[in-house]
Amino acid sequence: MTGFLLGLVFAGGVGLLWRGLTRPGGGEDRTLRRLVAVYRRKLPPPRFIAIGVFGAVVVGLLAWSVARIPVLAALGAVAGAYAPVAVGLRRREAARRERERGWPAALAQLADALEAGIAFPAAVALVAEGGPESLRAELAAFHARLRAGGLAAAIAGLGEGGERTSDTVALLLRAGLLELPSGGLAPVLRELAEVLSERFGAREKARSRASTLRLEAAVLALSPIALLLLVGAASPGYLDAYRTAGGTVVAAVGAVVIFGCYLLMRRLGRVPEPRRTEARR
Repeated sequence: MTGFLLGLVFAGGVGLLWRGLTRPGGGEDRTLRRLVAVYRRKLPPPRFIAIGVFGAVVVGLLAWSVARIPVLAALGAVAGAYAPVAVGLRRREAARRERERGWPAALAQLADALEAGIAFPAAVALVAEGGPESLRAELAAFHARLRAGGLAAAIAGLGEGGERTSDTVALLLRAGLLELPSGGLAPVLRELAEVLSERFGAREKARSRASTLRLEAAVLALSPIALLLLVGAASPGYLDAYRTAGGTVVAAVGAVVIFGCYLLMRRLGRVPEPRRTEARR
């Protein structure tokens, strides 16, 4: 039991050391902030915790029933607890990308409406009704703030979502309508739509390559576990060594090394997300 505890302490120390060495500058943990965002926006706290606990118990018991190896059971419990978080992060990322994809079309429609002589509030309402579906709620909220609190409040609320593209649009609208009004907002909006479309296409290519690398990292990380289970199925006595205290320590260290390599491959293939425009100001 003492060896098992020492192994867990060692594994935790290695994980914390790796995290400290690979943590990006600026003092902000982006992964933690994303997790908290999903925790707050997608699920109420009791339900979020209940789903995580249920997943940890079910997957942990399933892993224990298959191999009866403590480390695999612990890994299964961690995977089951993280599953709802992973699903929430994936859905939030997909929604963010859909909004990023929709901004060029929304800006082009807004430019068409302004060039047709429609007033800016009416043009926003028009795009909110017939624009990209992923942005209709956001544009409707922008129009509501525009009518209730004025242009400055509406533009300020546009960047509350914490997304780079929304910040860029807010800065452009603030400059074109409040700080340096020149009456030529439509051509600027059309040019920005083209720039955002090109940027989205380039980032989608990079994300596709990163997704392939993440899949390869997952396959390489799961391969040793699958091989161990296959050998154990063919020769059940082979797994007995991993059920002892010393075998548990060896398996824990191996799991930490495999997980560290997996995270390193994901980090090498990660597409750097630009910081918010408002944060730079």
